[in-house]
Amino acid sequence: MGDAQYPPRSSRIREDGMHVDTSGNIRRPAFTLAEVLITLGIIGVVAAMTIPTVMTNYRKSQIEARLKKLYTVMNQAVTLSIAHDTWTEPSVQAITPSGGDKTEMEKWMQSALIPYLNGAEFPAHFDYPLANYNDETSYTKLTMSDGTICFFNPWKQIHVTCDINGIKGPNKQGVDLFYFFLDYKTSRQGGMRMGYFYPAGFTMYDNEDGDYTEGYIYGDRDKMIKGCKQDESNENYSINSCALLIMFDGWQIKDDYPVRL
Repeated sequence: MGDAQYPPRSSRIREDGMHVDTSGNIRRPAFTLAEVLITLGIIGVVAAMTIPTVMTNYRKSQIEARLKKLYTVMNQAVTLSIAHDTWTEPSVQAITPSGGDKTEMEKWMQSALIPYLNGAEFPAHFDYPLANYNDETSYTKLTMSDGTICFFNPWKQIHVTCDINGIKGPNKQGVDLFYFFLDYKTSRQGGMRMGYFYPAGFTMYDNEDGDYTEGYIYGDRDKMIKGCKQDESNENYSINSCALLIMFDGWQIKDDYPVRL
């Protein structure tokens, strides 16, 4: 005789969402559509609340690391130049107070700095999204091995504008654009030895008479914050103190950093 054939057990779904067979035994749990939608909604709300914070913290860490690396690499290059007796005083023509000779500045940099920046291209040739930095009569461009680009403009000292992520956006001061000085003498102003390549430490601020004046502000955090704030009407970007503020705060971007990242 063949094996007896038994009909398959039927099952039903109770009102509580559980599968049961005809004998009433629980087989496996199931979620209702409402429960699934509620869960997805909660996940969406949590993601909407946390992702912007995660992205902002990531941008902060990238800025902090790249900015500190730029400062370190440039000053290490100067240290090597000093060790090889190639770090000399620029000619008067290179940094004359009335506006330096760009060609003379380039000659000085070619011997005093560029050989110690491994993989750097100088002078570099590229189109930058902000057209004023493409003015070859004022700026000389440098591309570093990690993609950082810098613009050098001689005037008393050598003013340096650096974009720490290259030509990629947002090309905004305090986010990827930062301002420095390159000086043949190390800066010791404000009781702080800041090296030969150091963040712009001069800013425009109102004095008691309501006039604008320039002053060294390292150590005065309120003035550094004021000098870091975005001001689209101010075309003299070299006075911006965002890099100085980040350096002062231990190469960290604090919660009161005045530029939106």
